[in-house]
Amino acid sequence: MSVSPSPSTPAGQWAGTVTHDGEVDDYTVTFQEDGSLVVVTQKSTGAGSWTVTGDETFEFFLREDFNTDVTQISPTGFRAAYIKIDIEARLEGDGKFTGKGKAVVHGTDGTVIYSTDAETDAHRVP
Repeated sequence: MSVSPSPSTPAGQWAGTVTHDGEVDDYTVTFQEDGSLVVVTQKSTGAGSWTVTGDETFEFFLREDFNTDVTQISPTGFRAAYIKIDIEARLEGDGKFTGKGKAVVHGTDGTVIYSTDAETDAHRVP
């Protein structure tokens, strides 16, 4: 039995952009019915979880690991291994959501090498 995505939850697939430090990156995210999520970008893949926080609001957390063939250097000059992202989002009409949050970049040894604000916009993929 399949459950059709409810417009009041983010369950389903979305395509969006995240803006940080004057850069814009594309991503695709799939919010699963069980509260898990998977994200894919040109440079990375990630997984995490999401929770509904209100009538039209939700939050999500994820760890995004850079692909092994990608050398991502943070603005502080260190090689980045992964990012932990924490976003508070709002569902909007017409199958869109917007969100704001933090991206904390970790180096290859797990230490925090950079932190920045992030904003995202996404639309539901039919």
